[in-house]
Amino acid sequence: MKLRVNLLLTALLFLMLQACEPAPKDILIGHDECAYCRMIISDKPFGSQIVSTTGKTWFFDSVECLAAYELDHRIEQERIHSRWVPDFENPDNWVNAWHARFLYSEELRSPMGLNLSAYQSETDAERNREAYGGELKAWRGVLELVNEAWLDGNGTLPETN
Repeated sequence: MKLRVNLLLTALLFLMLQACEPAPKDILIGHDECAYCRMIISDKPFGSQIVSTTGKTWFFDSVECLAAYELDHRIEQERIHSRWVPDFENPDNWVNAWHARFLYSEELRSPMGLNLSAYQSETDAERNREAYGGELKAWRGVLELVNEAWLDGNGTLPETN
């Protein structure tokens, strides 16, 4: 009987672990280090992250560092579960980078100077574009911008999300 209970508990634990979806984690501002540039992450509205298929997380001090890390092949595409960016207006709210809208504006300075901010909705991004100027982009556009502006076109854009 005890063996059956142990087997049942083991099976339940295995199923629970299988059901766990890798998810974004809180960044410790002023403590965690950017995986790309090694700066200490100090500005919550810009800190971003990549979560692997196994749940490992890499933190970044800006959207552009996250994009450059991926474009530089510092992580294989097959290992990426998701990319997360903070909603600029509510930085405790994580948004999947493929669903976010980005504002590229000189008026909203990011830690690494490429001046990208992320938004949960097109409406929020457009409202900030009207206030600060600039250009709206989807994640693919961010990857293209970082590839040209930082990597001189030498990065490789992913084929899928």
